[in-house]
Amino acid sequence: MSLRPSGPWRTRCGICASAISAPRFLIPALPFLSLETIPPVPAFPLLLPAKAEDEVLSEFIERCDGFLLSGGPDVDAKYYGEENLPFNEEISPYRDHMEIFIAKKALECNKPIFGICRGIQILNVAMGGTLYQDINSQMKNTIKHSQEAPKWYPTHGICIEKGSRVWESFKSDRARVNSFHHQAVKDVAPGFFITSKASDGVIESIEHGNHRFAVGVQWHPELMWQEDITYLRLFEDFIKAAGKF
Repeated sequence: MSLRPSGPWRTRCGICASAISAPRFLIPALPFLSLETIPPVPAFPLLLPAKAEDEVLSEFIERCDGFLLSGGPDVDAKYYGEENLPFNEEISPYRDHMEIFIAKKALECNKPIFGICRGIQILNVAMGGTLYQDINSQMKNTIKHSQEAPKWYPTHGICIEKGSRVWESFKSDRARVNSFHHQAVKDVAPGFFITSKASDGVIESIEHGNHRFAVGVQWHPELMWQEDITYLRLFEDFIKAAGKF
């Protein structure tokens, strides 16, 4: 029996999950675990359990058409050649291993991958980039990046590189985004390029130059699209790329 859904929902999107055990078969899940923030795009979501052997993760790589790396805790600094400093907060060893494995394999197979918040950091680290462990301690004159405003509300501006996928989603070289992070991309991984920055120089999005769709954003568009449909466009672009795989 085929595990691929039929009709417009035939595109299968792997979404990272918390540290749970994985049976040796795919587990269909409700969109974004039934959270109301799920973007209304035609894709069938599949949970990627964090506590899984590489053999199981490889099966997900084969069966999924695209991968969404969601937000979460800090990345263990060992993955980019540093010791964890005092301001590095909670880490998830299982998620770090799983998501870095998924990111590397997805890029290797040219399968679409979209990283949100922690996801942009995972994409960068997986391919050889580094992070600021704490932007307020390691950068000068930073603006507020951990907002206390409503989650959907954009609290700071970004400047966008024309011709990038982010630019295509906004159709503008400027936009405003929400912000919930204290770490950020530092040295950009080979093959990726910066597509937007905040006014303080914090990197807000990156994109791979030779990949079907490999995009990371530091903001949370999944919390914004219900207030402004503009923030849905990157999801639509991602699913469109995955549907062509």
